[in-house]
Amino acid sequence: MNPPAHLAPVAALEPVLRAHMQAGRHACRLPDDVVRGVVEQGLFRLWIPRRYGGFELTLPMALQVYEAAARAEGSFGWAVMIGSGGGLFAAYLAPEVASVLFGPSAAVVAGSGAPTGTAERVYGGYRVRGRWRYASGADYATVFTANCQVRAQGQPVLCGCEPLIRAMSFSPTEVIIHRTWATSGLRATGSHDIEVIDAFVPEAATFSVLTDAPLESGPLYRVPFDTLTELPVSAVALGIAQHALDAFTSMAHSKPAPGLARPLSGVESVQEAVRAAEACVAGARQALYEQAEQVWRITVAEGRAPLSVLNGATQACVRLVRSLVGAVADLVPLAGMNALHTDDPFAVAWRDLEATAAHYSVSPIKGQATGRRA
Repeated sequence: MNPPAHLAPVAALEPVLRAHMQAGRHACRLPDDVVRGVVEQGLFRLWIPRRYGGFELTLPMALQVYEAAARAEGSFGWAVMIGSGGGLFAAYLAPEVASVLFGPSAAVVAGSGAPTGTAERVYGGYRVRGRWRYASGADYATVFTANCQVRAQGQPVLCGCEPLIRAMSFSPTEVIIHRTWATSGLRATGSHDIEVIDAFVPEAATFSVLTDAPLESGPLYRVPFDTLTELPVSAVALGIAQHALDAFTSMAHSKPAPGLARPLSGVESVQEAVRAAEACVAGARQALYEQAEQVWRITVAEGRAPLSVLNGATQACVRLVRSLVGAVADLVPLAGMNALHTDDPFAVAWRDLEATAAHYSVSPIKGQATGRRA
């Protein structure tokens, strides 16, 4: 059976992933052949507005793409999710700017949401400098964005009682990439540090997903940015966990059980652990898409989901990601030394899942902060 149309691009790229992703993990970057395939298949354009040639895919459909991509390969799923997510920024920029940045078929954003840069107000825009961590896709980005604290005459500009934060857009020629990404998981995402020494950014090339109103009317752009981070990161975690389970199951059929004349798959304790992991993954999948469907249905009907629904989605994402980590962790000691090998499929997926779960959007700390939110 052929995959649904929105999942076909992922299926089409699986041979390319098998051929190149191991080298990408060792090089700590997404291989050029994979990037080329992603661009050709339009996987970075899922959330770019239609008026700029994007697909403006619904939230539930996009999550299915992210899950499928991560099930194929963790770093690939992360790269697709992050690259697609940057398309949301086009909804906050004036059309004359957004069409230039997001109109090209290869358009993709890399950057950071941490406000570790400064933007000094000058005539017509800002003078910007700063260094930011974890810019996934820095090696192939056509535009960079990064959050900055706005200053005027050297003093912080406030928005209420908080510093005013705006995202600045940069061309690749203005950005220095520091190759700092050397991690155990999600290695091929190339999430390096980036730095801008002194760049002028016109006012029209700045935005805020927190305080600016989107210029697009589609329901996708009325879902809060936090929610459009939490649910996608959770979808990637789900796909990686399924990959880990698939890899473990395949390995268990061929790996001899220590001291027994049968494979691991014939050991009752292993069978119980696999069944528990399967149930956990199935439950997480149901929870993820229930939350996504609810947020999307209410947003389409009413313009915006209430805070109680959004907080519920946050809490669900935190819980389901923790449950996935726990379920796969239970398989690690059963895998034996396979779980330690650099290129073992199960080991790679396990490390990728740990790295995904470290993202703030699905951390228990985020869940606690949301629980206190009015």
